[in-house]
Amino acid sequence: MTADIFTQARSAKLFKPEPIAQETLDTLIEWVKWSPSESNSWPFRVVFVQSESAKARLLPLVAEGNQPKVESAPVIAILSYDEKFTDHLPTLAPHLPTPSYFDTLPAEAREFAMLRSANLQAGFFMCAARSLGLDCGPLGGFNREGVNQEFFGDSSWRASFLCMLGHADPDTYYPRGARLDTQDWVRFE
Repeated sequence: MTADIFTQARSAKLFKPEPIAQETLDTLIEWVKWSPSESNSWPFRVVFVQSESAKARLLPLVAEGNQPKVESAPVIAILSYDEKFTDHLPTLAPHLPTPSYFDTLPAEAREFAMLRSANLQAGFFMCAARSLGLDCGPLGGFNREGVNQEFFGDSSWRASFLCMLGHADPDTYYPRGARLDTQDWVRFE
């Protein structure tokens, strides 16, 4: 079963009209909160878009070709990061000095560290969702600034990518994509 979340799972394109139980989302949240991040900085944030009114706000911000996919998903997670993640370091990482080394980095390096950890946590989010029997459809084709304005307003949260969640319609899968041979992407030294 565990290997299946890697070897059998596919990126979902369209979903069956089956809701996701709130208990499943609660378990997903509980599992993901233990995901790793650099120095336990925890920049990852998520918004679960599931109500019809929230979906109606999101849909115009999604690329036209992706709209049927998003429309079919019972839940769309806006996987995000908090630009003010260091505000929580006294609680999350009391071992770090104040100000933390994140605060002393040049802006580009700080942003890279934040995105690296948030996207690592987003990967754990998708593995946890797959472990719970959900199919995932990660999606980058959307108006990021529009989503930031519509869902985050003046807050410090920013969208990284969308992840559709649900039970995929397997008849809509593309043929399985190729993978690189091991020698083309792995080295042992």
